[in-house]
Amino acid sequence: MQILIKNLINEILQDFYIFFKFWFYDFLRYIFNEYTKNFLIIEKKFSIRLNIKYFFAPLYGIKGIETYFYAIPLRIILIFISVFLHLINTFTLVLILLFWISAPFIISYLIYNGKIF
Repeated sequence: MQILIKNLINEILQDFYIFFKFWFYDFLRYIFNEYTKNFLIIEKKFSIRLNIKYFFAPLYGIKGIETYFYAIPLRIILIFISVFLHLINTFTLVLILLFWISAPFIISYLIYNGKIF
Protein backbone atom coordinates (compact mmCIF):
# COMPACT_ATOMS: atom_id res chain seq x y z
CA MET A 1 0.00 0.00 0.00
CA GLN A 2 2.87 2.39 0.75
CA ILE A 3 4.36 1.86 -2.69
CA LEU A 4 1.02 2.66 -4.32
CA ILE A 5 0.66 5.93 -2.37
CA LYS A 6 4.30 6.82 -3.03
CA ASN A 7 3.88 6.22 -6.78
CA LEU A 8 0.63 8.17 -6.84
CA ILE A 9 2.21 11.16 -5.10
CA ASN A 10 5.22 10.90 -7.42
CA GLU A 11 2.95 10.97 -10.50
CA ILE A 12 1.04 13.99 -9.18
CA LEU A 13 4.26 15.87 -8.41
CA GLN A 14 5.64 15.06 -11.86
CA ASP A 15 2.48 16.44 -13.45
CA PHE A 16 2.81 19.63 -11.40
CA TYR A 17 6.47 19.91 -12.39
CA ILE A 18 5.65 19.46 -16.08
CA PHE A 19 2.85 22.02 -15.85
CA PHE A 20 4.96 24.65 -14.05
CA LYS A 21 7.91 24.05 -16.37
CA PHE A 22 5.65 24.66 -19.36
CA TRP A 23 3.82 27.60 -17.80
CA PHE A 24 6.75 29.55 -16.38
CA TYR A 25 9.67 28.46 -18.52
CA ASP A 26 8.80 27.04 -21.94
CA PHE A 27 6.03 29.46 -22.84
CA LEU A 28 7.96 32.49 -21.58
CA ARG A 29 10.96 31.41 -23.63
CA TYR A 30 8.67 31.05 -26.65
CA ILE A 31 7.23 34.55 -26.10
CA PHE A 32 10.70 36.10 -25.82
CA ASN A 33 11.78 34.30 -29.00
CA GLU A 34 8.73 35.68 -30.82
CA TYR A 35 9.50 39.15 -29.47
CA THR A 36 13.07 38.88 -30.74
CA LYS A 37 11.88 37.68 -34.16
CA ASN A 38 9.45 40.59 -34.43
CA PHE A 39 12.17 43.00 -33.33
CA LEU A 40 14.52 41.72 -36.04
CA ILE A 41 11.80 41.88 -38.71
CA ILE A 42 11.03 45.49 -37.80
CA GLU A 43 14.72 46.36 -37.85
CA LYS A 44 15.16 44.68 -41.23
CA LYS A 45 12.23 46.52 -42.81
CA PHE A 46 12.46 49.94 -41.09
CA SER A 47 15.99 50.14 -39.70
CA ILE A 48 16.27 53.01 -37.24
CA ARG A 49 20.05 52.82 -37.10
CA LEU A 50 20.54 53.00 -40.87
CA ASN A 51 17.96 55.75 -41.35
CA ILE A 52 19.65 57.89 -38.72
CA LYS A 53 23.11 57.09 -40.09
CA TYR A 54 22.17 58.09 -43.64
CA PHE A 55 19.66 60.77 -42.66
CA PHE A 56 21.09 63.43 -44.97
CA ALA A 57 22.22 61.06 -47.73
CA PRO A 58 20.23 61.02 -50.96
CA LEU A 59 18.01 58.08 -51.76
CA TYR A 60 19.51 55.25 -53.79
CA GLY A 61 22.70 57.23 -54.36
CA ILE A 62 21.06 59.60 -56.83
CA LYS A 63 22.74 62.97 -56.44
CA GLY A 64 20.11 65.56 -57.12
CA ILE A 65 18.48 68.29 -55.11
CA GLU A 66 15.05 66.69 -55.35
CA THR A 67 16.29 63.42 -53.83
CA TYR A 68 17.36 65.33 -50.72
CA PHE A 69 13.87 66.78 -50.44
CA TYR A 70 12.40 63.29 -50.68
CA ALA A 71 14.98 61.55 -48.50
CA ILE A 72 14.65 63.57 -45.31
CA PRO A 73 10.84 63.36 -44.91
CA LEU A 74 10.85 59.72 -45.97
CA ARG A 75 13.52 58.85 -43.43
CA ILE A 76 11.64 60.75 -40.71
CA ILE A 77 8.50 58.78 -41.52
CA LEU A 78 10.42 55.48 -41.50
CA ILE A 79 11.97 56.31 -38.13
CA PHE A 80 8.56 57.12 -36.63
CA ILE A 81 7.04 53.94 -38.06
CA SER A 82 9.90 51.88 -36.67
CA VAL A 83 9.65 53.44 -33.21
CA PHE A 84 5.88 52.96 -33.22
CA LEU A 85 6.17 49.28 -34.22
CA HIS A 86 8.83 48.67 -31.58
CA LEU A 87 6.59 50.24 -28.94
CA ILE A 88 3.64 48.09 -30.01
CA ASN A 89 5.86 44.99 -29.95
CA THR A 90 7.13 45.80 -26.44
CA PHE A 91 3.69 46.75 -25.13
CA THR A 92 2.24 43.47 -26.46
CA LEU A 93 5.06 41.53 -24.80
CA VAL A 94 4.42 43.21 -21.45
CA LEU A 95 0.65 42.59 -21.65
CA ILE A 96 1.11 38.93 -22.54
CA LEU A 97 3.65 38.42 -19.76
CA LEU A 98 1.46 40.12 -17.15
CA PHE A 99 -1.55 38.07 -18.16
CA TRP A 100 0.34 34.79 -18.44
CA ILE A 101 2.14 35.06 -15.11
CA SER A 102 -0.85 36.36 -13.14
CA ALA A 103 -3.50 34.02 -14.64
CA PRO A 104 -2.83 30.99 -12.37
CA PHE A 105 -2.91 33.17 -9.26
CA ILE A 106 -6.12 34.94 -10.29
CA ILE A 107 -7.82 31.65 -11.18
CA SER A 108 -6.68 30.10 -7.88
CA TYR A 109 -8.02 33.10 -5.97
CA LEU A 110 -11.38 32.91 -7.75
CA ILE A 111 -11.67 29.18 -7.12
CA TYR A 112 -10.73 29.62 -3.44
CA ASN A 113 -13.37 32.32 -2.92
CA GLY A 114 -16.05 30.26 -4.65
CA LYS A 115 -16.54 32.58 -7.63
CA ILE A 116 -15.67 29.75 -10.02
CA PHE A 117 -17.07 26.27 -9.37
